[in-house]
Amino acid sequence: MRVALWTALRGLRARAGALLLTVLAVALATATALVVPLVTRQVERGAQDAAQVFDLLVTAPGSGTQAVMSTLFYLDVPIGNVPHRVYEDLRTLPGTRRAVPIALGDNYAGFPIVGTTAQFFDQRLKPALPPYFRVAQGQVFAREHDAVLGARVAQAAGLRVGSTFKGAHGLRDEADHEEGPGGESGDHHDESYTVTGILAPTGGPVDRAVLTPIETVWEVHGEGAQASREVTAVLYSAENLAGIYTVAQRVNAGRDAMAVFPGQVFAQARNVLLQGQAAYTALSVLVLGIAALTVWLSVYASGVERTKTVALLRTLGAGRATVFTLVLVETGLTVALGVLLGLGLAVLVSGVGGNVLGAQLGFTLAPPELTWALASRALWLIPLGLLAAVPPAVHASRLSPLRYL
Repeated sequence: MRVALWTALRGLRARAGALLLTVLAVALATATALVVPLVTRQVERGAQDAAQVFDLLVTAPGSGTQAVMSTLFYLDVPIGNVPHRVYEDLRTLPGTRRAVPIALGDNYAGFPIVGTTAQFFDQRLKPALPPYFRVAQGQVFAREHDAVLGARVAQAAGLRVGSTFKGAHGLRDEADHEEGPGGESGDHHDESYTVTGILAPTGGPVDRAVLTPIETVWEVHGEGAQASREVTAVLYSAENLAGIYTVAQRVNAGRDAMAVFPGQVFAQARNVLLQGQAAYTALSVLVLGIAALTVWLSVYASGVERTKTVALLRTLGAGRATVFTLVLVETGLTVALGVLLGLGLAVLVSGVGGNVLGAQLGFTLAPPELTWALASRALWLIPLGLLAAVPPAVHASRLSPLRYL
């Protein structure tokens, strides 16, 4: 065995060019098979972490996915508004822990301006835990046109506590706005917001939100009268789990609003992703099969090159088993090196891709998590490579030294 290992290492060193190509082929196949599952799991974990603080979402009737994407992640256009009385009914309902209104419609430099109440900052993952959103600088808004900035807004816009800015109509910063005499866009509102606080980063979508009293949004959009007021959504939490389900059934029984459990929406989205992953798994098997074929070709080609070496070994007394082992050891080392390089490459690409995707989605994705189940997909290449090396190994072990010396 020691002779086979020593000879294998010397042989690999002598064929460094071919070894490098084979290792790269195996590494790329391994990375291709793992990158998409790794990034998908990052998105799942990031989305669940970002929305876990919200128990029940009440919006205008429509798509549950659009409701979550628009009012929790600010990535889509809201379905519509619900009458103010829906919020009042939920707020005064017995068993209600919190009913937090959300009003959307304006933005600052592309960041959504979210009208809400001070109860927004009292939301918690569990009743015994501290508030999920913590003001790192300044304080919570107290008057109309006060604003609390998410951490990413403050960093990107360079705003501090005491800074002022003007919001613009619409959910996104339109580049084709007409410029006014003062350099302001034609869609900018006249009254300025004053920054009173900056939130600590959470890694969630609120990091890129501007929070202001909901009365500000009503006043800006001419909804000062009680009868004309509307809200985009209500974040609802009850004293117990049964209360949440009871309220959801009650809301969905009416026509004015729709109750959505963010967790159920993510579960549905996950099922869709799993269907896509099934197709990708089939593609991954094909890619790994191509890699195994590449290994076979490499072993076959190296078998031709090592003919004289094998003949010399046989002349020096090496048995057929030693030659057979030599070929398998060379192949095993090559494939193992390629798989290890591929695992590292998959984690690296997933980490970079996850950061880019997280910036687009508006929440931070957790680092890629390479589980044993995922790694084992690539590790199957090692026995496949050894299996592909068996015919060349048998052929090499049967070579006659007299024919090549």
